[in-house]
Formats: sequence, structure tokens, C-alpha cells
Amino acid sequence: MESEKTVYSYFSDTMLLKHLKKGDRLAFTEIFERYWKKVYNESYKRIQNPTLAESITEIVFVGLWEEKENKKKQKLLPYLLTSLRSHVLQLYREGKAVPRVERKSNYSMLTCIHTGIN
Repeated sequence: MESEKTVYSYFSDTMLLKHLKKGDRLAFTEIFERYWKKVYNESYKRIQNPTLAESITEIVFVGLWEEKENKKKQKLLPYLLTSLRSHVLQLYREGKAVPRVERKSNYSMLTCIHTGIN
């Protein structure tokens, strides 16, 4: 079942930010609905812990509301992802999460074997 669209669902991010800065809760709700999954997924990618990822996502959006009058916010998603990265780095510093290191593919090794280069 799809949720009912509101007039805010047709607003650009710029319009939502404008309304958010005035304390418009419906604009905040639309921002949350639009971006919570992206923020959560980015958080989960970095820490691989669903509980911590959910907590960080909540903290990011609470911070957005608390800093709603901040004139520096120009674009929503970059602001949210910067906030997310800041919180993830804080968890790393505190030892509450371990950075996830991605394994590199063996493409370069396979290329060397195929071409005979060592």
C-alpha cells in the first residue's frame, strides 16, 4: 500500500529546505520520507550493524531538525550524508564500530596471469 501523496511530495529539495528553515514539520516529514532509506543504507554500508545504522539515521534527522535554521545548508542529501559520515567517524574514534574494508578484486592478478606479466 502506497502512502498518500501530499503537496510536499511535489516540492523540490530547495523548497523543502526553505519550509524547513521556517519550522515546517510537514516539510521535515517529507525530507525524512524522501531520504531516510538512503541515509540508513549508507550508514549500514559503513558499519554493518543494523541497530547502530538505525541509531545513526535517527541522530542525523534529529540533527537536521535541531539545525533547521542553519543558513549554510544548500542541498539536502549532501548535508545529510556529511552528517552521517561525521557520526560514523565518531563511532570509529570511540571504538564502537570498526571501519569496513572492502576487498579488492583479483582483476589485476588475473590480468598479469593472462598476459604473462609479473
